[in-house]
Amino acid sequence: MTMMGLIFIGIFVFSAVFGLGAFLFGHDADHDVSHGVDHSGGIPSIFSTRVISLFLLGFSGMGIVAHYAWHFSLGYATLCGLGSGVIMGALAYGIIEIFFRQQATSMVSPADYVGLTARVTGSIPAGGTGEVSVTVRDQLRSVLAVSADGTAIPEGRAVVIVSDAAGTVTVKPA
Repeated sequence: MTMMGLIFIGIFVFSAVFGLGAFLFGHDADHDVSHGVDHSGGIPSIFSTRVISLFLLGFSGMGIVAHYAWHFSLGYATLCGLGSGVIMGALAYGIIEIFFRQQATSMVSPADYVGLTARVTGSIPAGGTGEVSVTVRDQLRSVLAVSADGTAIPEGRAVVIVSDAAGTVTVKPA
């Protein structure tokens, strides 16, 4: 075994263990590795542990094949490994991006309710709490509601949400 062959094998073993750990324990966006990289576009980072691990796996795996099976020189084996690593990393990135784009968030902030029109589904008594149904971020939600001026609002009435505090919205007739 040559020294370069041992290096390829060492990187292969490391990348297999690293890759298994990345896929089992890695976070979707791998924020622990990619701080400082802007994620504002809603896409994964190329520095994701999953992408890096598959790049290394492709690089070292093809390096082993090129060096031992095809008897390529060190330079050609490294070039074959780099090419394979780029392809494997790009495939990993593409697959992660597909999953990333299909993720949806169900998180709704209080500010998302303000200004929306809702329908009273449980009458709001004078000075009391009732219930309204409202569509927020394409999701129909039922939330507790109180009247802004303290008057009763009957079931079925359209209302406008003026504020949201502690999970209870304040409404006024539409």
